[in-house]
Order: sequence, then structure tokens, then C-alpha cells
Amino acid sequence: AIAAAHTAGILTLTDAAALVTTRARLMHTLPPGGAMTAINATEAQVTPELASYEGRVTIAAANTPTSTVISGDHDAVTHLTQRFRQQGHKVRALTVSHAFHSPHMDPILDDFHKAIDGLTHTPPSLTFVSDLTGTLTPPDGPDYWTAHLRNPVRFADATRTLHDHGATTYLEIGPDGILTGLIRDTLDGTPGLIAVPVLRRDRPEPHTALTAAAHTHTHGAPVDWTAVHGPATTVDLPTYAFQRRRHWVSPPKPGQAEPYDDGKARFWDIVSRGDLDALVGTLGPEAGNVRRSLGEALPVLASWHAAGDTRATLDSWRYRVAWRPVEDAAPRSGGRWLLVRTARQTPAAWAEALRRALEERGAGVTEAVLDGTTGPASLTASLQPLRTGTPYTGVVSLLGLDDTPYEGQDVALLQALDMAEIGGPLWLTTSGAVAAAPSDRVPDPAGARAWGLGGVIAAERPERWGGVVDLPPTPDTRRAAYAVTALTGRHGESELAVRSSGLLARRLVHAPSRNATLAEWAPAGTVLVTGGTGALGAHVARRLARRGVPHLLLVSRRGLGAPGAEDLRAELTELGARVTVAACDVADRDALAAVLAAVPPEHPLTAVVHTAAVLDDGLLGSLTPERQAAVRRVKADGALALHELTRELPLTAFVLFSSVTGLIGNPGQGNYAPDNAYLDALAEHRRSLGLAATSIAWGHWGGEGIAGAEAREGLRRGGFPPMTPDLAVSALEEAVVHGETRLVVAHADWATVGAVRPHPLLAELPEAQAAERPRADEEPDLLERLAALPESERRLKLRSLVRAEIADVLGYASADAVDDDRGFRDQGFTSLSAVELRNRLTRLTGTPLPSTLVFDYPTPTGLVDHLLRVLLPDPEPPLTAVLALLDELETLLGELREPPGAAGEPNAPAAPAGGPPIAQPGGEAVVTRLRRLVDAVESVDSAAPGEHAAATADLSSASDDELISFISNELGIS
Repeated sequence: AIAAAHTAGILTLTDAAALVTTRARLMHTLPPGGAMTAINATEAQVTPELASYEGRVTIAAANTPTSTVISGDHDAVTHLTQRFRQQGHKVRALTVSHAFHSPHMDPILDDFHKAIDGLTHTPPSLTFVSDLTGTLTPPDGPDYWTAHLRNPVRFADATRTLHDHGATTYLEIGPDGILTGLIRDTLDGTPGLIAVPVLRRDRPEPHTALTAAAHTHTHGAPVDWTAVHGPATTVDLPTYAFQRRRHWVSPPKPGQAEPYDDGKARFWDIVSRGDLDALVGTLGPEAGNVRRSLGEALPVLASWHAAGDTRATLDSWRYRVAWRPVEDAAPRSGGRWLLVRTARQTPAAWAEALRRALEERGAGVTEAVLDGTTGPASLTASLQPLRTGTPYTGVVSLLGLDDTPYEGQDVALLQALDMAEIGGPLWLTTSGAVAAAPSDRVPDPAGARAWGLGGVIAAERPERWGGVVDLPPTPDTRRAAYAVTALTGRHGESELAVRSSGLLARRLVHAPSRNATLAEWAPAGTVLVTGGTGALGAHVARRLARRGVPHLLLVSRRGLGAPGAEDLRAELTELGARVTVAACDVADRDALAAVLAAVPPEHPLTAVVHTAAVLDDGLLGSLTPERQAAVRRVKADGALALHELTRELPLTAFVLFSSVTGLIGNPGQGNYAPDNAYLDALAEHRRSLGLAATSIAWGHWGGEGIAGAEAREGLRRGGFPPMTPDLAVSALEEAVVHGETRLVVAHADWATVGAVRPHPLLAELPEAQAAERPRADEEPDLLERLAALPESERRLKLRSLVRAEIADVLGYASADAVDDDRGFRDQGFTSLSAVELRNRLTRLTGTPLPSTLVFDYPTPTGLVDHLLRVLLPDPEPPLTAVLALLDELETLLGELREPPGAAGEPNAPAAPAGGPPIAQPGGEAVVTRLRRLVDAVESVDSAAPGEHAAATADLSSASDDELISFISNELGIS
């Protein structure tokens, strides 16, 4: 902070040095002692725990949204550290001489204030963001620096402020890259973020400084290379041969075509070029006689063929959601289930119905009744007492049945389950959130957020995901039975709806248009476009202007202050439209109402196109209510405000820009996917009210947009190549003109999408099915391949495969660029790329792997060694195997002693005293087998022959009770 104050011109170098030395001198006079600990938890989670240590422990720093430092008395800090460790938080004791930013600093504050009272402070010449306040608050005197010495460092807030004021490039000038990591964690998922350290510990300074300069340069930041390298000079080219390594993206190679197909392609290529001479030459000598007629027909043919190509392309992009009956889904019995609910009527009624239905099938059921608060800390406290040593068969969240406003409770529950160390797949429930049957009216579109979130959980945390089920508003015996089948059935589905007709599963299917000609949308009056100065809104506005729309009302947060807004207005005006650009936050109902009231009466509002959106990507564990609310405000809250403020108007179109992410789910988009699912549901809700509505779940639009270059590359790699914006707008026109309520428009490589993560949703897409269908010549799975190799070659083979996956994730041209012993983070991995690598390795190995894989084994070498142990573990010692089997036998014998039909029942009567030891039918056969087993054990016993014979005789004449007693005493089975 002091160095920053000098750099910004606030302090002279002399005064800055005096401030540093004075602070250090006075700190040195303090008695040693105290402690500091960094805790992987939010400030909101830590603060309540400090209440009982008032005056002894304080928060010293909020470094990132999920990294908080406490400081104070050694014993108190140690006790708190242990408490957070027991709650599942990662903690790290800091090596410090004193407890900085805590009451331990109080004895020197007055002396420090007096000593620096004479320093001169001048207004900053550069923007100064304070890490004391986290805002634009430059130092102005001794009060500031005294508070800075004592109060918490708000580095996360300062980072956010920099981001909010347009900062995209962060260079850390210091001894290592600590702050760079904090910035990346705070702004995780921000498009276009550049954060690099100029220096790194234990690395050559020239190398790290030049690497930082190169990194910023390749991301578009200006670098004065003359200042770095000095004036450029001419050098001789090397004398060795060029390596001829290409760095350009090559177009995909076309498939092998038949001769006839090749001829057709040449013909239509000539027609498309309008090359009459080439056409006559292709058709042969007789074509010369009709050259003039061919010349007249050529433009018509070219237009017809272009329209056909466009039609085929658009049809290949069009999909819709369908629902299919779930057949032959016999439910599994038994298990242990946790039901999480609030005390409200609907979740309580469904919890009771599910409890009865599960217990009838031999399952044990535990309920967690929450008090209505949905913060991770309060949820964790409620769930902590329910932690057991083994995962639950399933955790069912009934929070979606509560009628309170959505505030991210599903994400909070997921985080709380992790913090409470409660394992088991998570099932989310909703009611009236999806239109699974023709009569469904979707009364709760907000509940659809759980459906969008589910895909993200499945992508990031497959071991944690169970599924999502939409339930009727009230339970009965039949509905509860269907619901239990959804939870326990052998159907392999993860997106289900319980309806009176039975159990339905969601599918994505092709939806080609029934119309041969392309539609044109030319609404009258005023068309309002939110996000109108952004890339997608501008594409729509240009098309509407060309169609002759009289008045375009473009709404964005910055209005004409947005980059390119003035030029866009001039362009649209030149196309003939009247254009109004308004600055408005569409989620601000009053501001939006004022914009709508200003629509000119001669051009009344007839259509709305809602393209506004923001991204704030981050893994589920890093999402906070504030981050979720910021994304929700623009896309979802804005759509709701538009819906409520225009529902009485005679709109002809209400178009919502959704995303295929709301259906498929991508890692890191737990903030974004739920709100897109909400838009789809809102469209269905509006349509049920008789209002105009069209929601389009878009794939990847080509060109600029809200996604940065890295995100766009991730979409390509994940199976979503970019769509030409002009064609995408044509798809929009068709959807609106033909009254589509909900449509998916995406250029998708479903084989790649399915390879990243298999999804039942895609089961009816032939392209995805072909990717899943094993080929006759397909290599055996990885385990078989490794097992077939000599032991000395197994690691080399696995290393080669893992390095190839790492290279693909990092975008390297070759696996040779992967450094086996360098940390993943240092090689460019982020949280999202770590999840992508985990998913790839799960697919490669056929083995579920944890989401923390890359962090638990932070180098390629360590990762390969771990995977080798997972795939080919050391054989289990025979004694361990025998004892494990005896444990299973003990459990089974206990169940057989129960009367028929009573096994697993919580209040079942005990076996009557003096009754048969095995009460189940056929128990005599079990006893006979046990006698033979004991005889076999006795036969290899080292006891004297006479003793063995006596024992055998005793057992052969033993009663059932005596035999069971022998097994209990001698084999340790009770």
C-alpha cells in the first residue's frame, strides 16, 4: 500500500521510506506473540465464530471471497483454527512475528500517529484503490495509515473495485506471485482477465519479467519493447533447417465423397460463384447452344441453392425438448436417505409421503428441517449433527418446494453438505417448473433454476449428482410411489417429472422447420432490445432495421456511453430506422417503467427482445449469494420486470435470449445456467397465460459477445463450434414468426458433447448415440490395456495418455510441452481447466475421480502415480479379505435371525427367545453349510489329532444354538 501511494504520487520517495521504517521500528518494540491463520471460508462464515473472542481475535484480511485471515491471541487463534478444520475448512497457520491487524497493534498506534504526522500527502496522479476500504479512498494523513496498521486488509474488495472500474490487466510487482493468485481467485471466470507476477521466488528474474511482459502483450496490453530489450537490430537467420511447424488453425478435412457427390459439389460451387463459362464447360459441348438461357437461369439457381443451404443449416441447428415415459424402472430397496426441507406445508407433506414410500421399501429415512435461512453457514450448522461415517444412498432437497423467493439455496445446500462432510448423491425437487405434459402451465418458472443448476453439478461434481425431479403440488400414495421410482429406479435418468400418467424423462430431439422458405420478421411500432448496444443486441437491431421496423429502442446499462453505441445508432439510422438509445438497468423496475412510458405513442411498443446478460463464472464451491444475485439481476430479474411491466400490452413478440448451458451445463457456469433455464420456463409460463413468448436457448454465437476468448475456445473444445451471427438471426426470425415457445438453436458436435460427459438428455440424438456405440475394432478399455503390459511399461503408457489429455486442455500442439514436475497452476491451469482435465481422465479411465484431483496431486508426475494406484492397486492381503467377508457374513446372519418380513423394519419384534437361530425359510441349509465350513477350518488346524476329533465330534452333534454360539465365540461373529 505504501509503495502504491508513492507510485500514485501521494507520497514522495523520502516520505514513503520514512513511513516504512517508522512502522517497522515501532512494531519491533512490541512484545513477541500472537498468531495468524488463513481460513478457506468467507468473511460471513468467520465473523460469527469470533463473537466469543471479542478483543482477542479479529479478522486481519479478506484476501478473496473465500479466503479470510484471523489474527490475535495465540491460544484463541489456535482454538478457532481447530474448530474450522473440524468443520471441513482448509486452514493454514501463518509464520509471523506478531499478530498484525489485531488488538496486538494497539500499544503503538498513538506513537505511530505522532511520528508520521509531518508527512506530506498530495492528491494522487493515478487512480488509487485502497486496501483499507476497498474503494477509491486515497491516503490523506496519519489517521489513514494508523487505521491501515490496525484494521483488516480488504484486498478482495479492492480487487473487485478495480474490476468494476474497467481494470483487466494486473501485474504483481513483488517478490512472488501471492497477490496474483488472490486476484485470480477473486475474479475467477472473468472474461479477458490477465494477472501475472513480474517476479517469482526461486526463478531467474529476467525470465519471469520477460514472461510477464510477453503474457500481457499476447493479451493485447501495450508493452514498450524498446524499453525492455533496447533498440532492435538486424540479425542473420539461423543456418539450420526450419522446423515447419504450423501455428494456423486448419479447416476440418471433408469426408470421403463418392464421385457423383463430388460432381454435384463442383456443379453447385460453379453456380454459387455465378461462373457461366465454367458452367458451360462442365455441362459439355451441347450447353453452348443454350448459353444465353443458362446465363438467365444462373442467378435463380444460385439463389435457390443458397436458400437451400441456409435452410439445411438452420434445420441442423434446431432442437426442442420432449418428454418420454420411463418404462421398466423397478425401484431399488433399502439404503439410507436424507430429506432436507423447511417447515412449510408443501415440503413437509412431500417429506412425509416420501418417508412412508421409502420405508415401505426397506429404506431408512432421516429428515433435516431447516429454519428457513439458506446461507451455507446456517445450513452447515443444521446438517452437522446428521453426519455419519458413510455416505447416504441419496440426499433429497425439498427446498425447491418452498414458496419463498429463490436466493441460491440449492448452491448453498451443496456447499453446506460438503462442509458438513455429508456424502451421497444430491437430488433436487421442484413443482410446476417444467412443462412435461401438454396441460402443464409452469406456475413456478423460478423453480426451473434447479434444472439449469443440475447440469453444472453433473459436470463439476458427478459423484455428488443424483438428479432433479418435478413433482405435483400435493402428494398422494401413487405420486409418492412414482417419486420414489424416480429416486431409486434402475432407469439411468437424471431429469424426471412425476405426472398423473406416470414418470417422464427429458430428451432433446431434432426440430427441423416445416416451412421450405425462410421467414422474415418485420414488426410494426417500437421494438425494445435490451443489451441493445452489445454484440448480440446489435445483430438483432441491424436485421430489424433492414426489415423496416419504424422505431428501435435500444436499452443498456451505459446507453450511449457504451463502446460503439454512437456508431451503431448512426448505422441503424442510415438503414432507415428511428433509434433511441436509453441508459437503464432493466432490473430496476422504476427506471424501466420510465423508459416504457417514454415510448412515442405514434410507434407503440409491439415487441421485446431481451439479450442482456453478464457472466461471472466460477466453480460451485466459490459461488456466493452476492455473485449469484449479480448475474441473476441482469438476465432473470430483468426478464421478470419486462414480463410484469408489459403483460397488459398487446405485444406480438416477447423474445428471450437463453443459452444451451441451461440444458447441458458446463463447469464453472453454476451462476449462469440456472437463469437461462428460468428464461425457458418463463416463456412457457407466459404462453400458458395467452401471452406472446419465445425463448431460444442459443449455442455459441460467432464473433464478440459476453464470453471472452478463453470461454469461446472452451465452447469449441466442448462441442459447440461458433454459429454465423447472420444465420443465427435468421433462426430467430423463423422462431418468432412461427410462434415457437421454446427452441434450442445450436451448432453442436454431439459426439464431442457426449464424450465430455454422457447425458441421458441426448439419448434420442443419432449423432450422440453413434458416439456411444462401441466399434468392433475399438481398443479395449484402459485397465485391460495396462494389465496386458509388462509391469515396467505400465507407467510409461499411462504417462503418455495423461500428458496428451493435459496438452489438449492447455491447448498445446504436442504433449512434449507438458512439464512432468511443474505444478499444474504454474503450467496455466485454472479451476475450470482442472475440472475439464478431471472429466477427461474420468472418461479415459472409466473410474469416478474427485473434483479436487488436480489440487490433491498438483503435478503430472504425482497425478500419474495416483492414477496407476487407482487402476492397478496392490492386491489385498488374504487375511484382510477373509475378515471383510466375515463382516459381511455377520451382517447377513443378523438379518436371517429376524422373522420373515421384519428385516430392516425399525420397530420389528426381536426373534423370540429359544426360537430357531435362523428364522427365515431355508435356514437349515445355511446351518449345514456353516457346519461344513467349521469342519474345513478344523481340518487344517494345528491342534493334536485327538483334540481335533473331539472338537469335530462335538460340532457334529451340536444343536443349532450351540453352533451359532461356537461361531460367535471362535470366529468373532455375533
